[in-house]
Amino acid sequence: MDLQIQIEDGAMDDYIALADWLNGVRDFRGRVRQITGPPTEGALGGDWVEMLTVAVGSGGLGVALTSSLNKWLETRRADLVAKVTVTSKRRTVKLRARGANAEAVQLLSEILRDADEQ
Repeated sequence: MDLQIQIEDGAMDDYIALADWLNGVRDFRGRVRQITGPPTEGALGGDWVEMLTVAVGSGGLGVALTSSLNKWLETRRADLVAKVTVTSKRRTVKLRARGANAEAVQLLSEILRDADEQ
């Protein structure tokens, strides 16, 4: 199972910081990929990261990812929003930096557990 993570109005630095954060966790090393899109208007070439994908497979890595992502968000600017899509379920949850994430984290954990059991 893969998760897609998009950062609303995210800059390249946000994606790089999140990829570095996740790759710093042993369980996710080598499971994080940057998906690039065309350069933004006015950019001088190069690719633009439009999302990260994380292969979580089965065995509870989804719940660990939820916790790690929430910890990363706590270190970011207050208006940052990460949109996490569980591809196998086509369900999306938005996690806000420094916001009331308890319900969103719980919902994402439940979606991942359900997907893990199937």
